[in-house]
Amino acid sequence: METYVLDPNMSQAEIEKAGATKVTDLKAILPKVDYVSIHCPKAPETIDMFNTETLALMKPTAFLVNTARGGIVNEDALYAALTAGKLRGAGLDVLDREPPDTKNKLFTLENVIFSPHMAGVTEEASNRMAVTAIESILSVFDGRPNAQFCVNKEVLG
Repeated sequence: METYVLDPNMSQAEIEKAGATKVTDLKAILPKVDYVSIHCPKAPETIDMFNTETLALMKPTAFLVNTARGGIVNEDALYAALTAGKLRGAGLDVLDREPPDTKNKLFTLENVIFSPHMAGVTEEASNRMAVTAIESILSVFDGRPNAQFCVNKEVLG
């Protein structure tokens, strides 16, 4: 399987090392892929990133998976694409409204799979998060902050 990655924060070398190809134009790659898996943060530039226009660029046999945040996929546009046969299916574990509205029309479709947005809610993940947080705090007190977990790396100067 060929894997394409659109991530402005990862270098081409990092992406290629992972066995994928870096892309920079969402609209150019959408007509070529069978699956789109969304993992970006919700930000002004990603809200409604998948809308009527971008969904129309996808193959009618393609699947869209959103495990990122609600609002990145326009639910009305997704519903229209799925019911018109312009998109084969979707997998969602996030919606615009959380907890979801039980009357959300996407729930009526057989070509949509839903799962709860809770991949990090396991005992193991909770333990790792706690240990990592404490280790990060202690590394600052020791004068050796762990840059791997620092969001604003410029403060490490």
